[in-house]
Amino acid sequence: MSAVESFLDELATRGMRVHSLLVHQGGATTLDLWQWPHEPELKHKLHSATKSFTATAVGFAEAEGLLDLEDPVADFFELREPGENLSRMRVRDLLTMRTGHARGLSGATTRLRKTGWAGEFLEEPVVERPGRTFRYSSTTSHVLSAIVQKVAGEPVDEYLRPRLFEPLGITDHDWERDPDGVSSGGNGLSLRPRDLLSFGVLYLQDGVWQGERVLPAGWVRKASATHVPRAVSGEWNGQELLPAGPDAVANSGYGYQFWTSADGSYAASGLFGQECMVFPDQDAVVVITGAMPDPSYHDLPRMLREAFRRAFAEPAVNVDRRVEQAREPEPLASPGERPAFVRTYDFEPNDQGVRSVSVEATADAVRLRIEDDRGTHTLDHGLEKWVRQRTGVSVGRLHHSYQDDAAPILAGATWTGDVLDLTWHFLEGPFIDRLTLRFEGDAVVLEHRVNVNSGPTVLPPARGTARA
Repeated sequence: MSAVESFLDELATRGMRVHSLLVHQGGATTLDLWQWPHEPELKHKLHSATKSFTATAVGFAEAEGLLDLEDPVADFFELREPGENLSRMRVRDLLTMRTGHARGLSGATTRLRKTGWAGEFLEEPVVERPGRTFRYSSTTSHVLSAIVQKVAGEPVDEYLRPRLFEPLGITDHDWERDPDGVSSGGNGLSLRPRDLLSFGVLYLQDGVWQGERVLPAGWVRKASATHVPRAVSGEWNGQELLPAGPDAVANSGYGYQFWTSADGSYAASGLFGQECMVFPDQDAVVVITGAMPDPSYHDLPRMLREAFRRAFAEPAVNVDRRVEQAREPEPLASPGERPAFVRTYDFEPNDQGVRSVSVEATADAVRLRIEDDRGTHTLDHGLEKWVRQRTGVSVGRLHHSYQDDAAPILAGATWTGDVLDLTWHFLEGPFIDRLTLRFEGDAVVLEHRVNVNSGPTVLPPARGTARA
């Protein structure tokens, strides 16, 4: 068995779901694997791998003389009394996550703010002198995005379009913005995994693409260098990242918004198993996207490094065979009789935010109409088949606070007696939602759970009563 096959088997055994696995080595793509229902032309949420793109924007801004890495952070914002430690903070401290804060802030909470997200960072006490202690925080990266926008006069996604995206041929991407119109610096970028691979190859080639320099000369060396020798992201308690315990092992270093390793590899890394890992010594880049639960996804960088050190010494993987196996759809089965009815249920206030649910069941389909905090959403489900559509149904509570207006999904249904199970595959992210409706006379009990989340993966059941 090859090193890659062993790696994939270990992921499967541990329940670490792979959506795509791409490998570039020696100037060519040597592995191109996709797991159903994810497809090459679909975008994928990168989560914190976004940070490396934000840092790249800083590199361009520095090269163009718009900012200096020694510029004081406070100078970019209108602050009455920034305090001694905040006054000492430099742009370089943001890049290396050494801001002097006691805790790290996450997009899971920041994304819920109704005002600009940089405010959360500026409100956080700077308890020690910046430049000393590593404290991983997504708001730190967001402040970098806000700074680039201030000096460039446009959001980071627009700033990077002619400088990075267009030279690499990246034409399909989404980048979330905060209420002030600032591109989310710590997370929120979605693009195709093959475009993420191009980003990694650009760094592998020292910023040169098809013979033309794209990144500023010297930036790759600075960004991928280990500026923090021992870096631990911290312990997530559902609201914040707290300092890791005394027994925590630091297997990685940190550069300018890249994780680094003693073997010379470095990576853009995101929650739930999104990685773009560059192996300079092997002339290679590995990209993986997936849905890997906490805490298993924390092991993924080590697993990638170990597996591909072995794999790069082996013959190329049989790509076609692996892709064919990976594209087999998951089966849907619906044993027993399939009831046909139309019914609407009203719900008292509940943690799911559901106000009413209408069910229209036929012999081969189920239409669900959900009224929730965000409006009314209609979802069609096939029985023994999947139905592709877009939805804006409220899922943020289970999706690390991500809430799309029109997320592409596949939806399917199965009946088991009086129990209806619904499955939603979110095609551009790691999430698989499963809803269960238990029909009990004139009432229904609605359960909602998800495969991965930074917080609870199950919401409390909600009970609805049939409308007269």
